[in-house]
Amino acid sequence: MRRGGSLPLIVSLSVAALAVSGCQLKSSSTNLVNGKKQFVDACGACHTLAHAGTTGTAGPNLDEAFARSRQDGLRSSTFEGIVLGQIQSPNLNDQIDPQNEKPLPKMPANTATGDNARDIAAYVGQVVAVPGKDTGQLAGVGVKKAAGTAVEKDGTLAIPVASAGLAYQFANATATAGSVKIESPNPQTIGHDIAIEGNGVNQKGETVPKGGTSSFTADLKPGEYTFFCSVPGHREGGMVGKLTVK
Repeated sequence: MRRGGSLPLIVSLSVAALAVSGCQLKSSSTNLVNGKKQFVDACGACHTLAHAGTTGTAGPNLDEAFARSRQDGLRSSTFEGIVLGQIQSPNLNDQIDPQNEKPLPKMPANTATGDNARDIAAYVGQVVAVPGKDTGQLAGVGVKKAAGTAVEKDGTLAIPVASAGLAYQFANATATAGSVKIESPNPQTIGHDIAIEGNGVNQKGETVPKGGTSSFTADLKPGEYTFFCSVPGHREGGMVGKLTVK
């Protein structure tokens, strides 16, 4: 699932259109519900997949990457095999983004293993480049958009990372002018941080893995600021919001 270039082109097959709502949630070997959960947690920070609600930009947009092959009639099992192969043997060679000639982030090895890898591949194979939304049990799994406002209390403003996807739990935040500690606990396996900019302030905390808390203290004046994750691609994927200081 690397970025840049087209995925392998395979001879077109003439098959009937696939309906996601009709696919099995669990077979003798794969579990699509687990596959969606694992994809969002392990892959969603880098890849966009409409059905999963992920908006990653560091890796290829999977719907776009497979769209032509889906139109040409390739089977979901073919996509499943391609995805599983790339999870198991990612391209670790240096690659250059043709749009800006900058190095691309490498897909890490062991993003998922065993049943989790097979479930991810099965889920992506079923839904990639397919119009519509997940239904039934699959609809209850995925990325939840940031909502509501985080409020500073006793000098500390907590803006936690969402449980999945490129999002914080809150879309906005408010604080009182003065010295404010900004912190962001991260429950995801992917590393995240918290940063703010505006009104002459440009500060950020350390990037932390699952269970860590990114934090820093800033002297804030009244006005509007932007909070965001500074990890490449995360702000662009949706980890950004407005901080109002009064």
